[in-house]
Order: sequence, then C-alpha cells, then structure tokens
Amino acid sequence: MAKTFSLEDSLPNLTVPSLESTIEKYLYSVRAIADDEEYLRTQNICKNFLDNEGPVLQAKLKEREKIHRNWVEDLWLDQGYLELRIPQLYINFAGISSYTKQFWPPLEGSQVERMSLSLHILGKFWKMLREQKVAPHTNSKGKPFSMKQLRTVFNTCRIPHRKKDELISHFQPVSEGDCPSHSIVICQGRFFKINLISCRTDEPYTPPQFAKVLEDILDQCKSGAGDGVAALTGLDRDSWADYRSHLVEISPDNEQNLRYIESAIHAVSMEDVSPMNYTEMMFNALTGNPVQRWRDKSYQTAWSSNGTFMSNCEHSAVDGMVLVLFVQFNTMFLMQCGGKWNGSTDTDDISDIEELNFSIDNKIREGIVKGKETVKSFTDNTDLVCPIYDKFGKVELKQFKIFPDAFFQICLQLTYMRLHGKPAPTYETATTRQFYHGRTETCRTCTPELVEFCKAFIDGRPRPELQHLLKYAHEKFTKLMFDCQDNKGCDRHLFGLSLTAANEGMAIPEIFTDPMYAKTGGNGNFVLSTSFVGFFNSTGSVVPMLDDGYGVFYRIIDHQMVYSMTSWKHSKVTDLLKFNSCLEDTFGQVYHLFKEAQKPCL
Repeated sequence: MAKTFSLEDSLPNLTVPSLESTIEKYLYSVRAIADDEEYLRTQNICKNFLDNEGPVLQAKLKEREKIHRNWVEDLWLDQGYLELRIPQLYINFAGISSYTKQFWPPLEGSQVERMSLSLHILGKFWKMLREQKVAPHTNSKGKPFSMKQLRTVFNTCRIPHRKKDELISHFQPVSEGDCPSHSIVICQGRFFKINLISCRTDEPYTPPQFAKVLEDILDQCKSGAGDGVAALTGLDRDSWADYRSHLVEISPDNEQNLRYIESAIHAVSMEDVSPMNYTEMMFNALTGNPVQRWRDKSYQTAWSSNGTFMSNCEHSAVDGMVLVLFVQFNTMFLMQCGGKWNGSTDTDDISDIEELNFSIDNKIREGIVKGKETVKSFTDNTDLVCPIYDKFGKVELKQFKIFPDAFFQICLQLTYMRLHGKPAPTYETATTRQFYHGRTETCRTCTPELVEFCKAFIDGRPRPELQHLLKYAHEKFTKLMFDCQDNKGCDRHLFGLSLTAANEGMAIPEIFTDPMYAKTGGNGNFVLSTSFVGFFNSTGSVVPMLDDGYGVFYRIIDHQMVYSMTSWKHSKVTDLLKFNSCLEDTFGQVYHLFKEAQKPCL
C-alpha cells in the first residue's frame, strides 16, 4: 500500500485553463439565465474581453503557472477564506453521520461512554495518519486524489489578524518530526487539555481510560461554569483579532492557553442539549452554544447529553469530502465492535487533565457578550430542515441509468422554478483533487438544457417531449460535472483573472461589472449553494450565500436520499418547508419520467 502522502508529487499540475474555453463555459451559464437581449449584450462584452484585457491577464496567470504547481491554491486560500472578515458562523460547514441511526440512537446518560470510544477511534486514525498508514484516497476509477488537506484536518487552527487571518497547522508525519498529541475538551465554557496518546504505550488511550478522564472533568465542572472565552471566536474576524491580541497582553498564561487550543488535534464539546433527530442535530452542529465552540478549529466535534454526535469545521483548512475517509474509518470500527468497547477495562494509565484558565478583564467580558449576541442573532435567523426521503435511492436510480447527483440537481432546479417562476443560478462543489493540491471548482448546474426541461414540465408539455428534454439535461449535467473535475470549469479562472486585474492596478474589465456576472452567481451570488457528499454515511450543512437563497447538502445511499436545507428566516422570498414539500413531490415525478423512458438495467 502506498504511504498516505507519497503520491502527491506524482499528481498532474493544476494549470490555467484556456481563456476561450472559460468564456465559452461562462456564456453557457449565462444562456440559462438571460433573455435574448441580456445574452447578446454579455456575449459582446465577452468578445471585447477576449480581444483586449483577457489575453493580457491570461499571460500574467500563465507566468504564475510557471512557478506554482497549482496556480490558484494560495489565491483561493487568501481571497476565498483568510481575507473574509465576516464571522466564521457564515463560513464553517457542519456535519452529522449515520452513527446515530446505525449504532448510537439517542440515549440519555450515554455521552461519556460514546465520546470515550470516539476519542479512542480518533486517536487510532490520527496515529495511522502520522505513520502514513491511511491509504491514499482514489476516485471510482482508482485514480489517486490529493491528500494535502489531510495535513490540515488535525492540529490546525485559523488565527485571527486584522485584514487577513493566518492558517497554522502543527500536524506532520512521524518521518518529519513531532507534533502535539493533545485535544481540548470544552465543558461548561471551561477548557481542559488531555492527551489522546499514552506516553507509556505510545497508543491511544482506551475508552475506559478516556471515560475516567471525562468523568473527572464533569465532576470539576460541577463547581461552576467558565467565563466563556470561546464566544470570542463567534465575532467578526477583525474584532476577534483585537480581543485575541488583548488576551495575550493581559497574561503570558493566556498566550500559552491559546497555543494549546490552536495546536490541539481537535476540540470536543460536552453539551447538555438533547437533539432527537437529524434536523435538531444538524441545527445544533451549525449553530451551537457560543461558549462551547472554538470556531477556528479545522475539526471540532460536539457530544450531546443523549449521546448524539455532530461536527463543525473551519473551511479554509479543509473541504467536506476530505473527511469522508475518517467517517468511513469510524464506521468500519463501529461495525466491528457493534458501537461498544469490548477490550480492556483497565484504567490505571490515564491522561493528565490540565485546565486552561484565562485571565480576563472588563474588555474581554465585553467581547464575550458581543460574541454571544452575534451567535444568537445567527441562530435566531437560521432555518434548517434535514429530511430523509426513503422512497428510492442510489440503487433504484442507477437501475434506470440515472446519475444520482444529476437527478438531485434536476429536481432542485425544477422545484425552485415551480415556486419562484425563474431559474436559480446554482453552485455545486466539484472536486479537483486529482490534481496537485487540488481542492474545488464551481459546477454551474443551471444549464440551458435543464431550464428548457423545467419550463416544459411546468407548461405541461407531452410526456415524450419531457422525457427527451430530461435525457438531454441529464447528459449535459454529467458532462459539465466531469469537465469541472478535469479543470475545465470557469469560476476559479474568472476569479483569477479578476484578481489579477485588481493586483495589476488595471480598470476592472466590463465582464466583471456586467450585471449578468452577479446574476449568474459570480462573486458568491449563487441562489442555490449545493454540495453532493456522495454515497457515504455523513451529511453536511452550510448556510445560504444570499439573503434570499438556499443552502443544500445531500447524500444518496442505497434506498434513501438524506439532505439538509437552510434558508434565512428574515427572507420574504424563501420558504423552507414549502420548498421541501415541493421537492419531495418533484422527486417522484421526475423519477417516473425517467422510469417510463427506459427499461431497467438489470
């Protein structure tokens, strides 16, 4: 088996796409949204760009390509994440897994037992990663993926600074040196440093050993709650940067505490809430108690009092699909043990507990109050549902040669057009991890062919015509997604061209000031912000990009589709419950169109 990080240098470079292909892809997405007059105007603007500024900016990017194996990596990290000043609440992604359904249904009093087993599993995976024994991720055809982000899942934190944050990772393989082996437990707004790896055995502590440590932490917390310094991480980035600097000025112990938190493998919260279903769990994962979440950590988990589990991840360090390997590892381990520890019950060797006590003053107390208010405002404004559609899933869809991702996107677009009377510019994450340090590209799934099908469906056109249009839309989506995965999308390239113009002091090219650029989703203006997390055991969630938009994550397993949808309560346009009701109807209607059009593939 190849070592975890051994194939990275063999991956192809992520190069700058051709200017002509990017403009062609962009105009293709414009055609789906624009009327004839708008399209002609944007088409002329694009022609002018190709004749004038475009080649100049392209040449600049090609020069960059000569010295960067991935031309967009640093640009995207800085502009897409680290320079954003909004609170992490709006950027982080949340997740829940099927552990609840398979092994750990809600059960009061199970928090410590399940959390202890989880910490043991995490320690095993982290140690395997350090020893490069985690097999490199591959696609369905066995093609290796970049594992670079596995270096920033653990022991990694985003550090706030004025204007631009810093991403610091303390993780490294054994062959490169040492790295911290502790994690941070947050309980009652207090911080406790514990080791995951035993100094005596160099192996992860066992669940009974972790359980003893966690029970000790709970006992200590009976004396009272902490000051809630974690609430500061809910603030906008410049404010948090100022308060963090002040914390360091107050006491050198504060600085050391921050280093312990920021270098930890992960942060884990022990919470006194009891969510009972996927919707309640996902809502808690996405929002959460402000004094219980260190929102800058690349990987953070939370355990409810009834033993349900959720996670929240800082996005600049890692994309959601990278965590699939860890979720699969957890699932396999839990399947083997039935969700319960069957090994040694010895508790002689346990981790030391070190409480991290911050010295704070009135200014920090003021910041904590503001952080709590920011989180409350976000929580009060977030609407979320996480349904399970169980009438069919991957098996039934593939029986009729339906690409499950395409099916869901078709149904999303049709639902939006039925409710809102117009197409929705749609973002779907496409992975470019088959390239060196690859991350994501935007797949603009609202295509002219899909819009034509949706209009025909809404107009009640004859079923043979609908079936023909549906087949065409399905084929176009599939090709578009594979193109984006193959570095033939348009959004990252347009982003690079726009940024280069700004950096060179040039006037902003008209292609980027044209109203159609934002109207089709440019500059983060996608009405539907979506991601397909595959055929795995975890479901994610993000908030919408726009006030009147939706955020949709979905996974499609053998006989079910599990998804989460978000919207903003202040919107007078969106209606989450109505959207979901219409979407469920649309699932069945589109499925039957496919089913009628072809015989099953047995």
